[in-house]
Amino acid sequence: MADQQKKQQREQPTDPGEAFRNLITDWERNFDAMANRFMGTSEYSKAMNQFQNMQLEMQKRFNDLMAHNLSNFNMPSRDDILRLGESIRGIEKRLAAIELQLAKKGKKDKKDKDKKNKRKGPPRTKLPPSMQNENAS
Repeated sequence: MADQQKKQQREQPTDPGEAFRNLITDWERNFDAMANRFMGTSEYSKAMNQFQNMQLEMQKRFNDLMAHNLSNFNMPSRDDILRLGESIRGIEKRLAAIELQLAKKGKKDKKDKDKKNKRKGPPRTKLPPSMQNENAS
């Protein structure tokens, strides 16, 4: 059997690139198997849980510290800016509704005014006597 393997190795051309690819493939498979075994343990799960809790706690403390420092500098915090943005959006919605009502009322008033100003009868072309003297000269 060993003789057959030696014959096959002699018959196959040796490609350094192929050998390197095989080495990398084997290394990846072994590393993946080891990582899967490691990540499947309860210790790993506990460690990841503790790490995530620690990260969330640090983020919370950082946010609290930043809000405290901003208030010391008399600057708005992120929450203050968000509340301000929500308030502005509400004001803009109300303003848009008021503008829409005014536009509707303006159109209605213009129609009513046009109806009142519309004169029935022939057009007036005769000028008053004071204007007739000026145009004649």
